[in-house]
Amino acid sequence: MSIAPADLPIDSAKCVPPIPVPTLGAGGVFAVACSTRIAAPALASLEKVLDLSSYGSWNTFVPKASLLSAATSTSTSTSTETETALPAELRAIVSRPGYVSSPGARIRFHPDMSPTAVDLEVTALEAFDDGEVRGYRVAWKAVGMPSFLLRSERVQEFVEHVLPDGAVETRYACWETFGGVLAYLVPRGQLESGFGRWMDGLKKVVEEAGR
Repeated sequence: MSIAPADLPIDSAKCVPPIPVPTLGAGGVFAVACSTRIAAPALASLEKVLDLSSYGSWNTFVPKASLLSAATSTSTSTSTETETALPAELRAIVSRPGYVSSPGARIRFHPDMSPTAVDLEVTALEAFDDGEVRGYRVAWKAVGMPSFLLRSERVQEFVEHVLPDGAVETRYACWETFGGVLAYLVPRGQLESGFGRWMDGLKKVVEEAGR
């Protein structure tokens, strides 16, 4: 089932009260969130986010990203089970070199608001279908800093809808919750700008590919 709040900001990114995330749970200092409608299937939208090598062509917030490692040895069993549980179309995507893969994998972002790279660990990659809502979810959290100083986890959901005219669209929902004493110093305006550009760039590149 979808865990995205229904009241996320639409077509813009804004800082809001903390929103629960998969592994860090509830609480925190604040979240940055956004949502939009993408005129394309959910899988095509997710695929672009998982393709780290493509970020330079559409993502001005994180123009460079790479896969550092697959799941660690401590998470190999869980990762294998997760991959097996994924539908075939998603397993085919995550098996490609350089794509975001199963929980436990490490990725590196070079956001334009930071002079240094940010390392992340994938915490969720899954499909969901409760008979009424069908979609995909990917999440990752920052690593490398004590959680009492700064912690964050980001969730992106892609929920597919069929419109009355038969066209398919995706509700893209994204939020990242920050906690720790240094979260009060995070430049929220820059985050809002970055998340907005990520969302707009994703929408544009996916819709143009489908034309």
